[in-house]
Amino acid sequence: MAKYIIEENKTTKYEKNYKFPLINIIPAVIWAIPIHQKLSPMIGKGGAYGVAIAFVILYMILSFIHIVALAPAVGGVIILTALFWAPVDHLGSLAVRIILKGLILLIAIMIELGVFANATLPWLQEKTNKPRIRRVEE
Repeated sequence: MAKYIIEENKTTKYEKNYKFPLINIIPAVIWAIPIHQKLSPMIGKGGAYGVAIAFVILYMILSFIHIVALAPAVGGVIILTALFWAPVDHLGSLAVRIILKGLILLIAIMIELGVFANATLPWLQEKTNKPRIRRVEE
């Protein structure tokens, strides 16, 4: 008769960092500015401010949800890259400007990849961390 042994995985669970995704508040506020400008003539200043604040809150909440965090991450890369490329445009040397712009893009991608991984890793670990079942013959 066979006997089954269940072996639990001894890996440690990834603990989500709740401070790191708050870096996305900068892109959220910057993305909210055109929303406010577009809606202000239609619904008034107070309503436009309300919608802009709701957008910032929704953007931040989406930064914490697995898989969905990809949307704010892409938006964050766009805004962070554009934000830090602007001062580099005033440099005189073309080679230095291209190298610095590449570094800025790489850093922005790494920051947002970290935010995306922070939101997605606990979910992935839960999906893949299943106990191992062995069959032992007697």
